Amino acid sequence: MESLETRLAALVEELSFAGDWTDRYRLLVEWGEEGEPLPEADRTPDCEVAGCSSPLWLRVRRVAGLVEVRGFSPGILPKALVAVVVRLFDGLPAGSGSAAELLNRLDLRRNLSPTRALVLERMFDRALACAGSPS
Repeated sequence: MESLETRLAALVEELSFAGDWTDRYRLLVEWGEEGEPLPEADRTPDCEVAGCSSPLWLRVRRVAGLVEVRGFSPGILPKALVAVVVRLFDGLPAGSGSAAELLNRLDLRRNLSPTRALVLERMFDRALACAGSPS
């Protein structure tokens, strides 16, 4: 079964092939458009992610021992950032690490506003908390 480290390495590689920030941004937006959105009924205060200029929800839970991640934002870039979290964590049995380290390894911090970087870090924290908890 895949690990968080394997997925992280694959995302880093994919993003590196994209080249400059414009191409990376386009790739992130594509990922955001591909994802399965969080159903409207699940867009509750418990799932809200604070700090984003657009409404943003992220639900992270364990289902049959695996991490399930779903999110939604009407904003283009927030939706793309949700897709990064989904690609990293959805379907993993477990994982551990540092949200700040994930953000650094993906090399997104330099191109995101401080607020967006913080929001992505918060989403990583939420996913890591679930991934590290027992089933």
